[in-house]
Amino acid sequence: MKQKLKYFCTFLVIFGFRSIAADSLPCDFMDSVNITDGVRDSLGNILHNGIQYKPKYYRTIDYDYQNFSNKKFVQEYIRGCPCAVRLCVRMCCPEGHVLVERRCVLSEAPMVVQVNTTLFNPERNSEVFDLTQNRMYGFLFGKPCEHMYELDPRDPDDAWTLARNGSIIYGTMLLTRNNYCFMQKNESIPAVAYVCFEPQEDFKYALYPIGMLLSVPFLLVTFFVYACIPELRNMHGRSLMCYVFGLAVGYTVLSLVQMRIFEKETVACKVTGYLVYFSFMVSFFWLNVMSFDIYWTFRGVRGAKGAERKRFLLYSLYAWGCPIVLVAVNLMMDYTELIPPQYRPQVGFERCLLKENKYVEFFYLYLPMLLLVFANVIFFAVTAIRIARIQRETSVVVRRGESKRHSKLDNDRDRFGLYMRLFIVMGVTWSLEVISWAVDNIGWMFYVSDVCNCIQGFLIFMLFVWKQKVKRLIYKKFGIPLGGERAEGSLSTCSTRTTATVITSSFHGPKSDKPLMDRMNSIDQSSANTMANTIPTLVRPDSIRTIINNSINNSIKHSNNSNNNNNGKNTNLQHHPFD
Repeated sequence: MKQKLKYFCTFLVIFGFRSIAADSLPCDFMDSVNITDGVRDSLGNILHNGIQYKPKYYRTIDYDYQNFSNKKFVQEYIRGCPCAVRLCVRMCCPEGHVLVERRCVLSEAPMVVQVNTTLFNPERNSEVFDLTQNRMYGFLFGKPCEHMYELDPRDPDDAWTLARNGSIIYGTMLLTRNNYCFMQKNESIPAVAYVCFEPQEDFKYALYPIGMLLSVPFLLVTFFVYACIPELRNMHGRSLMCYVFGLAVGYTVLSLVQMRIFEKETVACKVTGYLVYFSFMVSFFWLNVMSFDIYWTFRGVRGAKGAERKRFLLYSLYAWGCPIVLVAVNLMMDYTELIPPQYRPQVGFERCLLKENKYVEFFYLYLPMLLLVFANVIFFAVTAIRIARIQRETSVVVRRGESKRHSKLDNDRDRFGLYMRLFIVMGVTWSLEVISWAVDNIGWMFYVSDVCNCIQGFLIFMLFVWKQKVKRLIYKKFGIPLGGERAEGSLSTCSTRTTATVITSSFHGPKSDKPLMDRMNSIDQSSANTMANTIPTLVRPDSIRTIINNSINNSIKHSNNSNNNNNGKNTNLQHHPFD
């Protein structure tokens, strides 16, 4: 009995191993192809696409993988291992598909793989060769990884060479068949190589969109404060509203793009890409408008209110129209044949932004930005020189008593200082962004640039909202009582009375003129009582002035009755500053 059980267990083990061997491929699934439609001969060999597979190089299986990651069970079919027979080269599109307008579409045309190589030339000269015509090579199909980068044949940094074993040499790296794939875009040009890369999932990339989203509420608060308070809705306030609106929209949509919410090559991805581009261009042009406006203000050109409204309309046409024109140029370049494909913006194709290419990013984004920053520097430099000249005239203005003009100059100078600080914040931030882009986001420059971007909303809020003047207007708008308001009112009343006494005394001449001072101190007691009874508890400033002037005039008349020789001095008192 034990002997029979031993034979039975041995049979089960052998049968089990044979079943497992029959169901498993002799190679990795990524290195196999479907050969079900091949021709089988009497020896069990299968001929498929010019490659003969012996029984040990293929299996009948009942599963498949979607994108080489998600396993699913299907009807049984035969899968073979071409790399066990030939040197393998991988194609990005599935078998029987070709690339048309960046998509793999079904094609009945024979496969062509044109490669620029020196392997098959005796003189080692570079030539275009069709790999399908060489029996050394077999072909695998399907992208080997999710994230791939296109090697631009016109970029010297992206130059690559095909090795004899089917790998490609890219820089100092040897990339095997599961680290690259070929895209044959056109039969008349060489295939384009795509290489795998690992996305940088460092914490800084996850933290960057969160930081930008934290900046958005400060921008929105700044926008709504200037929108709700009429005193702030002048031309300068409206320009600032347009500026922060563009930044808020740009930061919000860019954060969503950075979080990879939208799939690339979709309509949503393309729309968000153009919206990010348009929003940031709007903010750049409105900052340029504010720089020009402060320059225009210090030119000394003043206009009526209607002229100011017309100027704001022209500013709006410029600051909204230019970004629209730039977006239209991008669309025209993307969907026409005016320029080669490698110089097109390709928004929404490789990613939901501009194509990751130095030439493309510089021409469509950083070049307009640098021109605007340069123009802003010129405007602020010229304005600073004019302010220095005006300051030399300010002392003369003060000595002449032209306080109204002096106050206007102070207000304009304060606004210049405010815009100058804003430009420094924005100019430094975007200058660091350009430097970070130029050095490929290497080192500390990347972190400094990102921190400046993340706190822009807070800095703008502190510059334009967190000020005493704006806070007083907010309290007034929403009926919030100011702290110490009653104390300030009492102090104002006392100050008015004290000022009246001092100014009245000053019109009596120098201190040596004691007879007149004595007469002023001998005001009739009944007149003083009448004045005290006349002033109510709460009285308007103009009423106080009237009462004080009447009392002064009564005292003057009383002095005239006692001494008629002081007519000249009484005449001076008739021209009191409160009248």
